[in-house]
Amino acid sequence: MKRTICIQNPASLSVESSSLVVTQNGRKVPVPLEDIWVVILETNRANVTTSALSRLADEGIGVMMCGRDHMPNALMLPLGAHSRHAAIVEDQLAISKPLKKRLWQRIVKAKILNQATVLEMTEHPESAARLRSWAKEVLSGDTSGREAVSAGLYFRHLIPVGGRRAGPYAAALDYGYTVLRAGVGRMAVSGGWLVSRGIHHSSDLNAFNLVDDLIEPFRPVIDLLVVVEGLCGDLTSAVRARLASVFELEVRMGACRVTVQTAIESLVSSLREAILGADASLLELPQVIPLQRIVVE
Repeated sequence: MKRTICIQNPASLSVESSSLVVTQNGRKVPVPLEDIWVVILETNRANVTTSALSRLADEGIGVMMCGRDHMPNALMLPLGAHSRHAAIVEDQLAISKPLKKRLWQRIVKAKILNQATVLEMTEHPESAARLRSWAKEVLSGDTSGREAVSAGLYFRHLIPVGGRRAGPYAAALDYGYTVLRAGVGRMAVSGGWLVSRGIHHSSDLNAFNLVDDLIEPFRPVIDLLVVVEGLCGDLTSAVRARLASVFELEVRMGACRVTVQTAIESLVSSLREAILGADASLLELPQVIPLQRIVVE
């Protein structure tokens, strides 16, 4: 699997011989471009050559920048990285409204079921059972609003103190979701999709509507990681590094256990199959399992 490169200390980045070269304290560390998934620039003392940024874009690698508070504030993704970009976009723009609604129904249902699994793993069986019941009630397009209702119950029990927005886990959750968003965005763009055109999300002010659709069933992976490992309070370098490794965690796709990174690839690939076949059931969605990480050498 590919690697997430997280730059937390002063460094210079350049590209030499098809490798990203990270220079720190006079020491050069080359990383083959073909092995990189996303680059996260956390420090404001990282110098990156424009040729390196251009080459990263050519290789379909996303680059995420962070502000002084270490929270992500910008994302650079390549334009039209897929050789059949125009054809894929045409198919995307031609999606019928009923198919969009059925796809969103499946995404919401998968998200709620994953939230239920997280509650089971964190010893909230009664609330988990309610979520599983509500997942069965998700209608086409989620016109019954089960996603919002489920989220309210979910976070009340998962984070009893302070809640999702102001609780001790808020900063870690926000950081983790943004890292995950960068990975989904990277895959969607390299897959040739027009990420501003979503299935459900449709804000004119959001350049990543499709990404925000596809990220939903993966969010509970971040929730589980943050709560189980107690990643609360200050966003230390260790906490940020742990969250950046989310792509190495495993989920279940069908009968197989795969990394989050592979699951994102499968989801984006299967979306095209679902659109071409006008069949929402072809969309492959992840299932949360107990935390297990594939170590990248």
